[in-house]
Amino acid sequence: MGGDGAAVARGFDRSAAEYDEILVRNRHGARRLVEALPEEELPRVLDVGCGTGFVSEAMVARRGARALTGVDPSEAMLARYAEKLGALPGIEARTLRAGVLDMEVPEGAFDAVVSGMAFHWFPDKPAAVAAMARALRPGGVLGLLGAGRGTDDEFMRILRDLDPPVPAAWTEVADLIHRDCEELRDMIEAAGLEPLDVWEERRRRRTDPDAFLARIQAVAGHLSEDLDPEEAAAHGERVAGAVRAAAGPRGFEYTFVKLYGVARRPS
Repeated sequence: MGGDGAAVARGFDRSAAEYDEILVRNRHGARRLVEALPEEELPRVLDVGCGTGFVSEAMVARRGARALTGVDPSEAMLARYAEKLGALPGIEARTLRAGVLDMEVPEGAFDAVVSGMAFHWFPDKPAAVAAMARALRPGGVLGLLGAGRGTDDEFMRILRDLDPPVPAAWTEVADLIHRDCEELRDMIEAAGLEPLDVWEERRRRRTDPDAFLARIQAVAGHLSEDLDPEEAAAHGERVAGAVRAAAGPRGFEYTFVKLYGVARRPS
């Protein structure tokens, strides 16, 4: 299902080469997250679910990050991360192939722990927040960004209305992975952190239907792993046809909700 870490990793292995081009809006969210962190130097950074490095790049540019550790279960994503961060002058970048719950990092060693557009894929979110909190030094800062409740609701309605039905994993994933501000705040407080700000940004977007479908494939292709390839392709063609049919003259319209959380470990 949505939180199967090994399957998620394999999915992102397949999409790593095109991720930056297809998911360019995630770069904007990464910058927004970093800009919301306290305005102070944060040289030692742990980036959990680092992907290709959007948040780490923003930390270098805006918060003085110099020693960064990128953690991700996807080997291909880590390779992109190492290539990009390693090319920046004066930056020490290391990678660790692991999930948030099995990462072996020293406790209390980081000035900031960040995670951009990965939080929704963590299978046990309260435990994930607690693990990230343990890695912070006293006074250190946590920054989280994920997809919130309501993301892609229009697309989910299309999936649920298809007859014959598509696989349950496709229609159930949103409820499994998305959270709201109250839930995130509760997790932060349960981890012993002081919430500084928890908020969401809800946007109505229009895009070319094929561009929308490319994003879905890039981030959720793993949901088809258990299907026969021909069956998956047949379902995919029906979904693509329905999305194109639902598009108007200005493209396919959908909702995207970015869920942000910023917190500090008490000194």
